[in-house]
Amino acid sequence: MIQTLLLILAILAILGIERCLTTWGIKTPGCQQFIRRHFFLHPNGISILRFPQGLIAILFAYYGFWGTAILWFSFWMITDLTDGTIARGCDLMTPAGAWLDPLADKFMSFPALLFLSFATQHTIAPRPAIFWVILYCILDTIGQCSRFFCQKKAANSFGKVKTALITVLIAILALYQFCAYEKLASFPPLTQLNQQIVDYMMIACTILAFLSLYCKVIPNNFYANSLTMLNFLCGLTATWIAWTHDTPTYFILAFVVIFLGQFFDLFDGKMARKFGSTPRGAMYDDIADGTNFGLACSSIVYRTLTCGDAPIPWYIAAALAIFFFGCVIYRLLRFLAPTIKLPTGIFQGLPSPAGALLAGSGAICTAQLNTTWSTWLNAVICVLAGCLMISNLPYRHFGRDLWPSVPKSLRALLQIIVIFVTCFALVRRGWSDAFTLLCVVFSIAYAVIGLATKKYIQKLETEQESQQ
Repeated sequence: MIQTLLLILAILAILGIERCLTTWGIKTPGCQQFIRRHFFLHPNGISILRFPQGLIAILFAYYGFWGTAILWFSFWMITDLTDGTIARGCDLMTPAGAWLDPLADKFMSFPALLFLSFATQHTIAPRPAIFWVILYCILDTIGQCSRFFCQKKAANSFGKVKTALITVLIAILALYQFCAYEKLASFPPLTQLNQQIVDYMMIACTILAFLSLYCKVIPNNFYANSLTMLNFLCGLTATWIAWTHDTPTYFILAFVVIFLGQFFDLFDGKMARKFGSTPRGAMYDDIADGTNFGLACSSIVYRTLTCGDAPIPWYIAAALAIFFFGCVIYRLLRFLAPTIKLPTGIFQGLPSPAGALLAGSGAICTAQLNTTWSTWLNAVICVLAGCLMISNLPYRHFGRDLWPSVPKSLRALLQIIVIFVTCFALVRRGWSDAFTLLCVVFSIAYAVIGLATKKYIQKLETEQESQQ
């Protein structure tokens, strides 16, 4: 365990040194001139240097030097941050760099994935499934080639998160192999790893690769509607899961699907504001939200209230579920025609995604307790979430106001952590409990912290009036 911890600390130290040196270097005129004079310190030069490094890391692993392989792979993946910082800080961004940098990422990750999947004599399970590895590589390769016939050359948000997540997956699997090869006591988080979790993470990477490719080839004004459709499909899937199964494990799965739909809903508004949408985009968005946050979430509420060892009468559960669904629909309709004039960026009442997060996570947590008092607590949370949505309380826009205030690198890290924890939550009971509890805490925190003060509303009104 100590050797594993030291290896992780060494990687973090390399990352810290790289960040300090690169940040300092681009701010110093002498260093900027030195970088410009040497091609292999240019972003494109660093990308070219990365091409063979994935294969070299695999050679180390093939001969059993897993620690060296991990350090070597980590160092060259960290340089992916270096070239981006240098490109922006030294004004060395080029059209070639837009496709050269992601190509170097593929030269790093593909050999590692293929080795971990196919080299059964040199690795132990769990391994990434061959089918998903091949599909991921095909989709990512097509995405790379699309840069030659599409106008969109640079990596999009899906592509960046995908690259970061696949790197994390490779690192975790390599650490697992390191512990096994050196016959070390496994690092505690690695003991939770199994084939199902690895499969879920690989599937998540493949879906992100598809979305990255999809967003490169479709017209800009279809971005928002595409994400809206994914949110709608999540709602239908979660509803089907909730009504066809009656165990807490599947209720958690249904809630995770709703949670996934919330991410699509978070970004469809952003895409609509940035790239525009179709004439009926707002109507499609309301239908998707009503399906995912209304129908699916109220289905989970009803099923958790009527299943288990301490159910309440079905007609009371049905009334509560219908009440919650009605509150969501009313909230969505009022969003299109507010009854109170508020500045742009302020919601009238708790947003429906937050209401669904509160009611859904509360239902899952209380259902796992499986007692009479927890069942009635579930009902109280459902009513509270519904009342907050139809109230006139002013709430700040999470996607437009709170989320953009988080630094980009931290946003990407949070997205990776959410995907990582979600994959574990689908398999491990302790992780699923922690996941739903965190959702409860997050939804309550937003219900309190997200409230807009009068001073903040007046500030927004003044800013918007001055812009007009």
